[in-house]
Amino acid sequence: MRINLPIACLLIGLVLAAALIVALPGASYSHQDRESTLAVASKQHLAGTDSLGRDRLVRVSAALLLSLAGAVIASAVTTAAAAAVGTLAAFGPATLGWAAMLVCDVFLALPWLFLLMMVRSALPLTTSPASSAAITFLVLAALGWPACARAVYRGALRLKSAEWMLYARATGLRRTQMVRSVVPNLIPLLLPQFLICVPAFVIAEANLGALGLGVGEPLPSWGGMLLELDNSAMLMQTRWVYLPIALLVAVLLLLEAVAVEA
Repeated sequence: MRINLPIACLLIGLVLAAALIVALPGASYSHQDRESTLAVASKQHLAGTDSLGRDRLVRVSAALLLSLAGAVIASAVTTAAAAAVGTLAAFGPATLGWAAMLVCDVFLALPWLFLLMMVRSALPLTTSPASSAAITFLVLAALGWPACARAVYRGALRLKSAEWMLYARATGLRRTQMVRSVVPNLIPLLLPQFLICVPAFVIAEANLGALGLGVGEPLPSWGGMLLELDNSAMLMQTRWVYLPIALLVAVLLLLEAVAVEA
């Protein structure tokens, strides 16, 4: 496993730049300047403003931080859940492994995005923006573990039949002790799964936001800002409306490059 340092440094640089923009004095993703709606780039608003007069650069930067933070946490949760399910299924009774993989197959057969839309649309309209963001990424984590669990299950089965594991079993090592020995050896498998989940969750959140089911206003999200592309009049007034989609594509390409290298 190796990490492409230039790509990783570029991604970290984007995150640090976004954090710096959000932390600047006077920067606010929710402040509305009604005298400067859909304004072009200026010293006050480097990337112009949206239809409500909110600073577009600050909102895009905040959306980048929110989306990446939520995707990373959700990926960590789903990877940990997949590791637990896959390892227990491999080292438990055969019926437990069969049942766990059956559940994974059922989850994988269901329309993932449709399930996300159903769960997210069931939330009450009074849900706060912070709660909607937390629930959105929690739902992503809850529905994203089956594919990773199957990969962990296959990897744990290979380790279970390894020579050192057979020797450990012959010396009387208990099953719980064997599981604790297997988990560190699964890290080379878990890390790529984690890195693959991050861009998948980012694009899933953007899709939900574009459908109006993502992070609630006034919190910025990539999906919410992509809705501006439906307004042809806005496209004619300012080209900065393309900034969110351009940055989203760039971040996804960087995340995919890091995942491929790993």
